[in-house]
Amino acid sequence: MNSPLWIAPRNGQDWIDQPCLDAIAWFRSVIEHRDWETRMDNVQANYESALTKWAQGEQVPLYDPNDAIFWYIHQANAFAQDRRNFFVPEGFRIAPVMHRIGHLLAHLMQIEGVNDRVETLLKKGRKTPDAGLYEILVAGAYKSRSWANVQFVPEQLGSSKTPDLVVSSNRRRWAVECKRINRSGYELEEHACAEALAKPVHELARRLRRRLLVDVRYLRELKEYPADTLIKHVESYIANPQARLVLEKDNLIMHIRDADWTMLETVMAHDDVYYGSSRMVELIKGSYDLSYDHSFSAEWTPSTRMPLHADRVYQASIVSWRSESFQAAKAKAKHFRSTVGRASQQLTLEIPSAVHVGYEALGGSSADDMRHILNAMEMSRFDAEGTRLRYVYANYWRPENSTARMESWAVSETTAFYRVGKHKTPEPLPHHLLFADGDGAPGNHW
Repeated sequence: MNSPLWIAPRNGQDWIDQPCLDAIAWFRSVIEHRDWETRMDNVQANYESALTKWAQGEQVPLYDPNDAIFWYIHQANAFAQDRRNFFVPEGFRIAPVMHRIGHLLAHLMQIEGVNDRVETLLKKGRKTPDAGLYEILVAGAYKSRSWANVQFVPEQLGSSKTPDLVVSSNRRRWAVECKRINRSGYELEEHACAEALAKPVHELARRLRRRLLVDVRYLRELKEYPADTLIKHVESYIANPQARLVLEKDNLIMHIRDADWTMLETVMAHDDVYYGSSRMVELIKGSYDLSYDHSFSAEWTPSTRMPLHADRVYQASIVSWRSESFQAAKAKAKHFRSTVGRASQQLTLEIPSAVHVGYEALGGSSADDMRHILNAMEMSRFDAEGTRLRYVYANYWRPENSTARMESWAVSETTAFYRVGKHKTPEPLPHHLLFADGDGAPGNHW
C-alpha cells in the first residue's frame, strides 16, 4: 500500500485528455454555435462567481442545475486541458464518462440516430444528463461488440411503446431499453438522516475545537435512530479521553477517536488540499475507505490561488458511516424492481428485449453483495407479461475520488445479469463492461 505522504508533482501537468476533447467537439457539432457559446459563457460566469463566494467561506452552488449538461461539458473540458477550473468532488465522476464516449466515438458515429439523441440530450435533457449519457454508453457497448446495426429509436409523440434502441446482426434482432438509476427517494432520506445524526457531533467538535473521527455501522434503518444516537456516545468518549471507544450497542457498531494531525500538516506544508476531498479525509484519518460515506466538517482557510483548496485546516470532524440494515437493502432493491417495471412498459411482444439499468455507486451504501442477491430475487419473481423481456443487465460502476499520486481518475465496475422467466435464449451482450473493452474478471458483485 502506498503511503499517503506524497507531494503533488510540480511538473508534467500540461497533459491533455484527447478522448474527452473529442467527445466535446462532437457534442459541439450538433447544436448551433451561438447557443453553445452562450451556455458555456454562462457556466463559466456562474462558476467564477461561486468561487469568489467560496473564498469568503460561503459554499454556494457552482452551476445552474437547469443546465447541468453544460456543467458536465465544462468539467470534462477542465479535466482534459484546463485543470484550474476542475472541481474534483464532482468532476471525478464526469471525466470517465466523457473519456469513454470519446474513446467509443468511431463506433458511435456508425449508430443511426445518435446525433439526434445527442441533440435531445443537449436541448431537452439538460437537467438530467446522466440518463442520456448512459444511453450513449450502452449503444456504444453494443456497436463495439459486433452488433452490425444499432439504431436509436426516434421518440414519437403519443406512442407509449418505443424502446431506446433496436440492435440487429445476422438473423438476431433485439429491443433495448435503458434506465439510469440515481439515488432513490429512500436513499436521499437515508443520507439526510445520516447528516442529521452527524450534525451534533460536528457542532460539538467545532465548539470544543476537537479533531474527532467517528466510524459507525448502522445495523437498522437510519430513520429509526434517535437524534442523539451518536452525540451521546461521543460525549462519553470526551469525558474519558484516555480510551479509544469502540462499542457495539444500540444496534450500531461505533469507533471514536481523536485524529492525528501529523500527515495533514506534513503535506499541507507544501500543498494546498481540496476541502473535504477524499485526499483530505485520507490525510486526517490515515486512509480512505470507499465502503463508507464520509460526513465532513472543518474550520479552514481557503487558498488565495485556488479557493476550493484549503491553505490551512485548524479543526475537523469526520463521521464515516455505512448502512448494514437488511431492511434498507430491501428498500433499495424495490427501487431496482420498480425501475425495471417502468422500462418494461416501453417493450412489446414483437421481438426479444433486454433492459439495462445503470447504477453509479458513490458511497458505501450504494452497491453490495446483499443488494445483488435481493435484485436477483426480485427479478426471479418479475412478471414481464405483454413483453418478450428476456434479460435485465445491471451495470454497476464506482468512480473513485482517487487519492493516488499519479492517478487522474479510476473506475471499478461490474455487470450483473438477471434472466427473466424460463427460456434458453442466449444473452445479447454477455460479459460486457461499459468503461472497458474487455470482458473483465469473472466473479461476484462487489
